[in-house]
Amino acid sequence: MTMSPLIGTAGAVPGPRPAPGQPAEPELEPSHADSEQAAYAAESLQADPGHADYAADHRHADYAADHRHADYAAESGQAGQAADRSQENGAGAAWPHQSFLELGALPTAAPCARLHTTLVLWEWDLDALVHTAALVVSELVSNAVQSSRELTSSRFAGQWAPGTPPVRVWLSADERRLVIQVWDGSDLPPVPRPVEPEADSGRGLLLVGALSAEWGCYTPEKSSGKVVWSVVSG
Repeated sequence: MTMSPLIGTAGAVPGPRPAPGQPAEPELEPSHADSEQAAYAAESLQADPGHADYAADHRHADYAADHRHADYAAESGQAGQAADRSQENGAGAAWPHQSFLELGALPTAAPCARLHTTLVLWEWDLDALVHTAALVVSELVSNAVQSSRELTSSRFAGQWAPGTPPVRVWLSADERRLVIQVWDGSDLPPVPRPVEPEADSGRGLLLVGALSAEWGCYTPEKSSGKVVWSVVSG
């Protein structure tokens, strides 16, 4: 199963980031006062070698801080780009409605995701999709919780994290379609299997397939696990 032509890659968790196209701050010419301060600093360093060592250490600390800040800025930029891709459809246009939810891999995750989906679709005036979407989200999140139970670490958007990974849910919609994407930390793909008529469980993926216009899964960039997606249309 592969990506749908309707959706982009669910990547990093959406978050604040610098506005694109923001001009860089202009460089300022050194003033006369700056020149005097520089001369005074040079004289002080010659008179007190210990102060010079301190200044060198201080400059080294500033460089290290700047280097860490540059690394953080680079990571934030990559996260912002991944978040942008998760908010675009296959044609590169932004979906008018967006929602993201992160849940613990707990038995309560499915009902919480179902309630969240219901409320969000009411807000988006997509009442006709509520019943079907709530069922699909519930099944996908339940499967994600089961897949995550035995995991002790995961990688998401380039970051490794110890412990049981969370379950992440993205909802993207226009006036008549809803794309549901659910991430879990397991690399095992979802595979529908025949179910005995007397069995009490195991029909989740069959139900998802029956209720979805299309569905599938993919591995997001720089991440372990998978995203299972479904398109629900009215």
